[in-house]
Amino acid sequence: MSKQKLELAWAVQAIMKQWAKREEQIERVMGATVGMYGDLQGIAGKSLQEIEGLDLIALAAPSISKTGGNGG
Repeated sequence: MSKQKLELAWAVQAIMKQWAKREEQIERVMGATVGMYGDLQGIAGKSLQEIEGLDLIALAAPSISKTGGNGG
């Protein structure tokens, strides 16, 4: 392999690792947010305003792919 190809392969590997780490962080934040919202719903009941993006349809929607598409 040429030096440029090796450097490119290393860069791609580094970016993929960063994306995986960010994706994991986002999943943890979303899980915590959904959990907190559920707790608040249990306390406040129907008086708690719905938050767009935390409904079941939005949570079940495909996530953005690593290729930059919108999953759909």
